[in-house]
Amino acid sequence: MARLMGPDQTAQSEKRTAKADRPGGLARDVTAIKIGDCLRGYKAVQRRMRSSRWNHFRGRMREIEKLIRHRHGEIVPEADDALIYVEVIAGLALVEFNEEFVQVVLGWAARWLPWAGKADIEDVIYERTKVRFSDLSADALGHALHLSYLERSALDIRTIGAFDVPKRKRAKLQKEKRRQRDRSRKEQQRRAAGALSRADYLANSFSKARPWEAFGISRRTWERRGKPMPDLVTISDCDPISLAA
Repeated sequence: MARLMGPDQTAQSEKRTAKADRPGGLARDVTAIKIGDCLRGYKAVQRRMRSSRWNHFRGRMREIEKLIRHRHGEIVPEADDALIYVEVIAGLALVEFNEEFVQVVLGWAARWLPWAGKADIEDVIYERTKVRFSDLSADALGHALHLSYLERSALDIRTIGAFDVPKRKRAKLQKEKRRQRDRSRKEQQRRAAGALSRADYLANSFSKARPWEAFGISRRTWERRGKPMPDLVTISDCDPISLAA
């Protein structure tokens, strides 16, 4: 006997069925059909879903490759610490691809460390699978790769931290950089609008010229009388001018 379902349960069942029928990586969306400003109706379309985890992994992998190119060129040279790049990639791939990560790491290592033997790469992979592993934090990656804040800023690396500047301090430095960019942009906008800079304003200000002294009166009196300006061509600076009230 079929189990009776309420309206809410029926709707949820239909949603699950529709989701199961959709191809992997696709999601349904609704778009409006218009002719000019007239709405004629709606139609359902399918769009490809973006996987944030994959994008995050790919972004970090690209930044590691950018770091390798900056430090070594197109190939990581043989060195005692060269396999640290493979270890980091293996850790990221293990979280992302689970049991399929082995082929990902082997393929990546063949591109960037072609001199490394398969046995050496498999040893690194084996070490990754021995421990209970979770996604590395940005600071943990920065320490593993010995990435300094100066190098990080020069390469515009954003998903990997720095070993010498903690996350909280980086956030403060980034905030200050944004403030400086905002100040610079607003300053350029003011200059484009014709406003004087502070230095130009002070160079031409009344406080520096002090024209009221030529009349032998105070600044307040000079402002009350309409801010008259002395004739500097015909009147000496040392001779006060008689200005009737």
